[in-house]
Amino acid sequence: MNCYEKMIKESNKNTGTISYYDTTISISKFINYVDNFASSLIKLGFKKGDVLTIYLPTNPQSLIAFYACSKLGVIANLVHPLVPIESLKNNLKENNSKGLLFVDFLVKDTSLLKNTNQILIKTSLSDFMGTLKPFIKAFLLCKKIKIKNCLNFNSLLKKDNNINYSQEEVLDVDPVCRMHSSGTTGSPKIVELSNLSLNNLSDNLKKMYSKQIVPGKNALVLLPIFHAYGLGVAIHTCLCNQYNLVLVPKFNFKHVAKLFKKHKINFVAGIPVMFKKIITRKAFFGNHLKYLEDIWCGGDLITDTEVKEFDEIIKKYNGTARIMRGYGLTEVSGVCCVNRDGYYRNGSCGKSIPNTVIEIWDENNNKLKPNQIGEIVITNNSLMEQYLNDDKGFSIKDGNKWIKTGDIGKLDEDGFLYLIGRMKRSFKINAINVYPEEVEKIILHLDFVDEVCVVPYQQNNKTLLRAFITLKQKNIDIHKVKEEIINLCNQCLIKYSIPSDIKILDLMPRTNIGKIDFKLLSEIKQ
Repeated sequence: MNCYEKMIKESNKNTGTISYYDTTISISKFINYVDNFASSLIKLGFKKGDVLTIYLPTNPQSLIAFYACSKLGVIANLVHPLVPIESLKNNLKENNSKGLLFVDFLVKDTSLLKNTNQILIKTSLSDFMGTLKPFIKAFLLCKKIKIKNCLNFNSLLKKDNNINYSQEEVLDVDPVCRMHSSGTTGSPKIVELSNLSLNNLSDNLKKMYSKQIVPGKNALVLLPIFHAYGLGVAIHTCLCNQYNLVLVPKFNFKHVAKLFKKHKINFVAGIPVMFKKIITRKAFFGNHLKYLEDIWCGGDLITDTEVKEFDEIIKKYNGTARIMRGYGLTEVSGVCCVNRDGYYRNGSCGKSIPNTVIEIWDENNNKLKPNQIGEIVITNNSLMEQYLNDDKGFSIKDGNKWIKTGDIGKLDEDGFLYLIGRMKRSFKINAINVYPEEVEKIILHLDFVDEVCVVPYQQNNKTLLRAFITLKQKNIDIHKVKEEIINLCNQCLIKYSIPSDIKILDLMPRTNIGKIDFKLLSEIKQ
């Protein structure tokens, strides 16, 4: 069964909906769109094994295109829509892409894509927006660009009874999408996931909860479709568990805070910075929070203090949900470990989901005992198929394929996972392993610190640490701030882990998916 077939079989086709701004699409109508777009792709010459690049945010168009690709065996190459054109061109070539689906105002001149040999399909952000406030809709309509030599996405959603074809069978083991990851070694990789990987993830999560499915609950899709956590959990798993989807194309905490109230959200998955910003909006607060049942958080560091603050807000409005830390990566389809009711431990990333084994290995691939620190390795039934053009994605041990994550952690006696840091961020000072994330966790205990990122720098041929800090308040004595940080680090850390330099920033730089950009900070010389 491919992802399309599983979605058809398990989604709420009777009353289910997908909401996008002021538009509500029934699941049955959504399936019609998927079928019609798939037929149009065939008419355009797409066949099993071809690649369609989807250069879109999370919106109805990107979901329609993904499931149409799954139906046909076409591989959906999911690319962040803010990737520069030159990088996009390289991506199209590397993936041997046959077609490109894009937002019109991002590619205003198709001559920029000259010699890429793509079937070009354009769409607009104003499509599917319904009765959005007139001035906003008018603004977006004005941004619609008349582009030559392109097909219009909406025209490809119309049913064509003249298309006759014999579709090649699409198997569960066939690749369904490609995602772009930093890789477990820190270098960019293209991860290929199969229908089976995403379907198994959905089944594993369903088995983990073992709750009776109640159609009509609402899931807020904060995470992008081009992120495995977003596609695998927030979209595919939620559809297959009969949730209604509320799509968010771009995270705006003011807008998102209002969506919790408007849709009485039951499930949300996000990254720490999202939850930290949401609770600054008054619109987030209210009795609608009692409807929240599951809140998943992963992808970056969140402190116990931040978790407690969020949970207390939910409890104040008679809610029972609390933030559940988790852990995962693109190579395992987004998630492999999460806290949940009955299996919850402060500070941990929870226990492995069903059909998943997590171990800690030393540098010689030997399994370590509980509470020993080493590399996190994973085997399960939702592993990627491969890195594109790279056969070094797996380690084979005991007849199983294992993903070496490049992350440092430990398992306690009960199997709860604790993330210590990233191997690509760790380094040695005087032969001592230093983990910047451990330093960050200590500094975040200070009430006046909002965010922190610790990076190494060189001075007089020595490796030292620099801490970049943002503050919760602006009118604060900077000298005192630095003094308290150093005093706390002296109390809690070995001398090699104590920052030699502290810099105060107004805002942290971020990657395309919202994580603090430690690589950019590492490049700052002074």
